[in-house]
Amino acid sequence: YFWKKIEMKKLTLLSVLLSYGLSFSQPANPANGGNMQRITNYGQQAFIDFGNKSLRQKGNSNRIIQGSQYFNENFKEANLKYFGNDIKEGGYMRYNGFSDEIEMSSTPGNLESDVILIKSKDVVPVIEGEKFIYLPYRLDDGRAVLGYLIEIFSGEKLNLYLKKKKTFMEAVEARTSLENSFPARYVESTDIYVSVDGDTPIPLKRTKKSIISFFDSNSSEVKAFIKSNRLKVNDIKSLIKIFEFAEKL
Repeated sequence: YFWKKIEMKKLTLLSVLLSYGLSFSQPANPANGGNMQRITNYGQQAFIDFGNKSLRQKGNSNRIIQGSQYFNENFKEANLKYFGNDIKEGGYMRYNGFSDEIEMSSTPGNLESDVILIKSKDVVPVIEGEKFIYLPYRLDDGRAVLGYLIEIFSGEKLNLYLKKKKTFMEAVEARTSLENSFPARYVESTDIYVSVDGDTPIPLKRTKKSIISFFDSNSSEVKAFIKSNRLKVNDIKSLIKIFEFAEKL
């Protein structure tokens, strides 16, 4: 029933967008104010309809846990792309790295929200310039899972993504004086994923050897490019430059 409801919402939203010529990103025309107001109202309602009430259970608020489920706890200005088209009316969102959900809010000052964005590859939130895409991707063991990846480079052949994640670790009590105790905590990680010719993104180790060998027949050119430009493969900006170069080979 849940997924059927999402598909019905997607069809309804698409109908609205098509009915108005996907014109939410068009500037208002004073000579046609009444019609533009109708479009704006539809746009606001469409933005709201992209959300669903969260099904996750709330934890014990009295439990002390170190860290946060969020990389940024504040709700930030966000916009949506729907089937590749910009929706003018925006809102406020934040990414929950533990539950892998985009939380929505009508104001930036909220501390909590139980409304999450519909998970679909056709619904793409852009939060302060970060473009989240809901895609299947492969883990190190080869299994395919669905989740949000942040697109940092998009070419004709190559696509590069970040996967930001928060993992919950239970508290560990020291059994002897030689061991250390650890509180319950959220541990963050950021991994690199790459897609070739539209294939399912796979993990890419952020080491010089792994990145050079990834480009196979063009590895010597990539190696020379990294050396001549003194690029650090563990730096995101440098990594993007490498893929921009490799895209042209």
